[in-house]
Amino acid sequence: MGNININQKTLLWLSANGVSNNKISKLLEYFGSPENLWENFVSEKHNLSFLKTDAIEELSENKNNFVEERLMKKLEIEKAEIVTIFDEEYPAKLKQIQGAPYLLYYKGNLDFINNISIAVIGSRKATSYGKWAAEKLTKELSEVGVNIVSGLAVGIDTIAHKTALKYNAKTYGIIGCGINVVYPKKNLELFKQISGNNGAVITEYPFDIQPVAFNFHDRNRIISGLSEGVLVIEAQEKSGTLITAGHAANQGREIFAVPGNIDSLYSKGTNALIRDGAKITVSIDDIIEEILELKERVKLQNAFIDLSTLTDDEIRIMDSLKSGKNTVEELRQEIKMETGELLGNLTLLEMKGAIKVSADKISLNI
Repeated sequence: MGNININQKTLLWLSANGVSNNKISKLLEYFGSPENLWENFVSEKHNLSFLKTDAIEELSENKNNFVEERLMKKLEIEKAEIVTIFDEEYPAKLKQIQGAPYLLYYKGNLDFINNISIAVIGSRKATSYGKWAAEKLTKELSEVGVNIVSGLAVGIDTIAHKTALKYNAKTYGIIGCGINVVYPKKNLELFKQISGNNGAVITEYPFDIQPVAFNFHDRNRIISGLSEGVLVIEAQEKSGTLITAGHAANQGREIFAVPGNIDSLYSKGTNALIRDGAKITVSIDDIIEEILELKERVKLQNAFIDLSTLTDDEIRIMDSLKSGKNTVEELRQEIKMETGELLGNLTLLEMKGAIKVSADKISLNI
């Protein structure tokens, strides 16, 4: 990146010296703006009772010796960028939440980050059912142009990111360490793919910060904050996944949960979320109907289905669906068609985008 403005310079100085987001908030409340903070910190430092004395002295010393060029060089070497809450490029949804990070480091680009986004999260020790559900729902979301946000962890997060990439969706990985630290190591290639594919890897932590447990609690508020809703695939009864769901609830985001086996350790958390009011989710239709902008988008997409391409049998099926029939058996009885022939026609209609076939029902897309 080129020259940085005074807001970026001030927040980079504070971040590089380990000042927490909460303390930055108090400093800005005291000084009124990053520029006033930069210009008056030394003269006012004895009045900053909310900072420890050694922290104040360290900030004062490092301010005098602040080598902007060295940090900029490191950003250049790492091919990383920064954006502050005062910049136009800062994610709009994230700016709305309480405790929004003042400074973000990222690799990739933020061009599409304000588009409709769903966080797909779940257990690191995913079951085969969880992996299947994560891939199925992420694929469906990707196909209607939804951004996929997750935490770049092993398990469900990895499946969500990889599926999004496979189906050409934008995906954003939010990490709990410095932008130059890859965690877990096994996701190095995924890290590179996300940052090079019109998505981004994002963190609020400065260079070299390691992925200690506490960081992930704070990281999770960014995952939910960037999203219209959070889809929980699998979760144990007490887990970081549920912490993200808690942030989502506090931020007024929609919470979706995939139901699971009542005897499964990894479905206890999702089943509890459903019990407490999360939307039970078995297909993306359950997500679409809760997010107005997404509902309107899908409706507009479906309006472009060319009905002139339908055969007479397909039109009969469509008419039957419009009358309220929505299972194979109901359709078979209504239009007097052999099951094999009916299933073949349903497959063709789904390929044309006219209907959607799920495990228990068939629904119109138009």
